[in-house]
Amino acid sequence: MPNKKYLLLEVCGGLFTAAASVFMRHLYYLSGKELIGILFGAVNGSVWEACKTLLLPFLMWSVLEALIYRTAIYRYTASKTIALYLLGAMYLILRQSPLNPHLAAAVSLISAISLSVLLYISPLELQKLFAPSLLLLFLFISLYFALTPFAPHIKIFRDPATGLYGILPKHFDYGAFALDSMK
Repeated sequence: MPNKKYLLLEVCGGLFTAAASVFMRHLYYLSGKELIGILFGAVNGSVWEACKTLLLPFLMWSVLEALIYRTAIYRYTASKTIALYLLGAMYLILRQSPLNPHLAAAVSLISAISLSVLLYISPLELQKLFAPSLLLLFLFISLYFALTPFAPHIKIFRDPATGLYGILPKHFDYGAFALDSMK
């Protein structure tokens, strides 16, 4: 059974991730559409952009938690990496359903945190997954920064308001777009 400090850190991580996600959804516009907003904010209303606002805070809190808790890093890294990928996959799947986006985020986040705790306290030899976990974390970071400017033209990357992919043009005229779509 994990100790109270570990469980408290997990709950704080969930709250931090939720709060940071809300902030990151608005960061692009708060930064004046500058590079910091592109890298760490949601540049459009696509499912991917909403998903990445959950993934980065989850990863950031995981690193902070490892430093605070001073845990067995090999086991911890494997459990958090698996949970990170579950968070992303589950959110992307739930957003394809008629479920409310906020509820999809909450269910995905709670599931990821629960899986992380269960894996960490399980008797499984997760330390053997340390090297593949590091590889998957580097892959995640690469995809996180690459998929916004070079968004594939598939449904999860499409902005529902404009039909565009990736970073919207800096001086995009929403009014002209709305008038054009009325034709």
